[in-house]
Amino acid sequence: MNSIRRRLLAVLLPGIAALLLAAAAGVYAELADEIDELYDAQLQQAAYALPRLELAQPTSPIDRDAKDDDSPLHRLVVEVRDLGSDRPLYRSRARALLPVNPARGWSTIAVDGQRWRLYAVDLGDRRIEVAQPLAVRREAAGAITARLLLPLTAALPLAGFVLWLGIGRGLRPLTELSAQIRARSPQSLKPVALAGLPAELRPMADALNGLLERLAAALTAQRRFVADAAHELLTPLTALRLQQELLTRTVQTEQRDAAAADLAAGIERAIHLAQQLLALARRAPGAGAAPHTPLDLAALIHAVSRRLKPRADARQQSLQLELAPATVTGDADALTGLLENLLDNAIKYTPAGGTIRLRLCLEDGAVELTVDDSGPGIPPDRHARVFDRFYRIPGNEATGSGLGLAIVREIAAAHGAGISLDSPGALGGLTVRLRLAQQR
Repeated sequence: MNSIRRRLLAVLLPGIAALLLAAAAGVYAELADEIDELYDAQLQQAAYALPRLELAQPTSPIDRDAKDDDSPLHRLVVEVRDLGSDRPLYRSRARALLPVNPARGWSTIAVDGQRWRLYAVDLGDRRIEVAQPLAVRREAAGAITARLLLPLTAALPLAGFVLWLGIGRGLRPLTELSAQIRARSPQSLKPVALAGLPAELRPMADALNGLLERLAAALTAQRRFVADAAHELLTPLTALRLQQELLTRTVQTEQRDAAAADLAAGIERAIHLAQQLLALARRAPGAGAAPHTPLDLAALIHAVSRRLKPRADARQQSLQLELAPATVTGDADALTGLLENLLDNAIKYTPAGGTIRLRLCLEDGAVELTVDDSGPGIPPDRHARVFDRFYRIPGNEATGSGLGLAIVREIAAAHGAGISLDSPGALGGLTVRLRLAQQR
């Protein structure tokens, strides 16, 4: 199980052990210095004390050498020589270990592969040499260090248990926060309470509250969209039912033909509205996005204008294209839908005999598409509102769902494109300007 508590314990316990080792090294170094000073003082005292005893009594001959003895004097070695002849007068070991004529004072020598600390001094006609293996000092420092650290090392399991409890207590606010969220109903999107939360949990709680706020806004927008869509669909469907009833009651051929034409037009409007709603649903957050590929935007405009030109011709409108070669990166289906909505709006709102112009050019390293028409335009104070879903300008008699520019805005945003409106535009009506990044 991937547990934060276990992770922290796995980091902290080795850290404590490392600190103990570092403390042991520090204690050992400090003890080694202190023991060196202490044992040096012992060597010096021995050098001055032992020969005085010898000088106060008859000199010990060489055959009275003492036997080896490691423990009582911490393996001290004492040798006494005559200054005039360098003849050994006394040795504490059965064999000679120390140099015959060492440097006076303190020195470190090698004896049988071991390092020794030596103190030599001349007293009267005697040269006194007192030495001790350095290993004795290191063993003493190690033993004292081990005695000091043994209780601490034995306490490591207890420290682990205390850490386990302390980490659990520290993580309690996280457990309480998760329990608070888990106890909520699916419909509850109110913010998480921040009072009493530790500073470490604040960023997560703030991010969660931001997510809940965005989710609440998305659900509100979805409910509004569903309600608006149902209302917009109800109108053409009601009209279709009335037209169907009128068709069944009509007996005259001319009236039946007119009713059939109205019914067909109503069906076409309902289909168009359903297509617009589907296009909006595809643009909704979380719906997934098609991969963007390099596209010839001029070719897309040519294809869309060919499909919609018959409608413009039926209204005797002049459809003009001024297209420079331009390549952009995007979703072909989405950009096709954007172009269809822009051109459909221009044809719908431009009066019969009017002019529509699509212009594509490169400007300041970007691709700029403008759609101009000679229609009535849009009042400047309505420019922001016309991008809202289902919004239609009051008094406008042209049929429509109020979704075209909303779809255009969604697709433009998905492509990082800027969109703006000018009214009156170059042809006296509305100018829609779209700027996209040029594919390089």
